[in-house]
Amino acid sequence: MIKIGLIGKTNTGKTTFFNSATLLSAEVSTYPFTTKQPNVGRAYVQTICVCRELKVEDNPQNSFCIDGWRFIPIELIDLPGLIKGSWKGKGLGTRFLSVAAQADALLHVVDASGSVDAEGRLTKPGMGNPVLDVYDIEGDF
Repeated sequence: MIKIGLIGKTNTGKTTFFNSATLLSAEVSTYPFTTKQPNVGRAYVQTICVCRELKVEDNPQNSFCIDGWRFIPIELIDLPGLIKGSWKGKGLGTRFLSVAAQADALLHVVDASGSVDAEGRLTKPGMGNPVLDVYDIEGDF
């Protein structure tokens, strides 16, 4: 099964996305570093099934088909939030890096409203810099 790690600054909605995609209920709050250990769950990617496109009967081995739609299982890993300098041990530091390295892909969740400051605390919309947040987090990788 494909593993996708959710990365991003703390307080940006990674766990909210995780809960929505997996239908689980991992803890969500408005304070930094709510997620201290990775949450793991199963979600499904939906695509048009080969049976619809080629008008054939299929027999999926690693997924399932409903009314011409293929549902492919993936493992989502909700990683603890990051702040600039995590690779140096800042915030939750390097505790998450080995888990992130096991993922086949990383999905970077960004707060586009700029409502999170450099330390991961909530602030007024527009006070944070989402572009800088992306550079900071990706720089830690």
